[in-house]
Amino acid sequence: MTSELPADLDVDYELTRFVRRVRGRSLRSLGDIHPRLDYGTFTFLLAICDAPDGIRGSEIAEELGVHKSTASRAIASMEKLGLISRVPDPDDGRAHLLVARPETQEKVAEYRRKSHQVLVGLLDDWTPEEVATFARSLTRLNDRAEGAL
Repeated sequence: MTSELPADLDVDYELTRFVRRVRGRSLRSLGDIHPRLDYGTFTFLLAICDAPDGIRGSEIAEELGVHKSTASRAIASMEKLGLISRVPDPDDGRAHLLVARPETQEKVAEYRRKSHQVLVGLLDDWTPEEVATFARSLTRLNDRAEGAL
């Protein structure tokens, strides 16, 4: 494959444009999870919700590519808002894991359900084959980006 992207198809621009729209919609919906939840902290909350057995703060920092102090501030904010709690790490009695409270998990699940419905609506005039190709392409792009970005 050539290293040049087609001039009439600016993939980076279109991805950025879509991410901005998704972020804007997310910002308008965060109050459903907690009225004082900000978008930056929300990304940390999603990482915790996606780790049903719990996750260490250092693991979140690594996963999101941020400094440990940034993760620490976000974790403190979520604890203060009552969104998460700490539980003992079964593999290391000195450490703690972060878990989302059950009501937080429910609110995040509802947020994701609504997001899914919005996306379904955006794709309602696509054929099943187009949706499947798009999903496979996004998966491939994300898998490649995981090690490169």
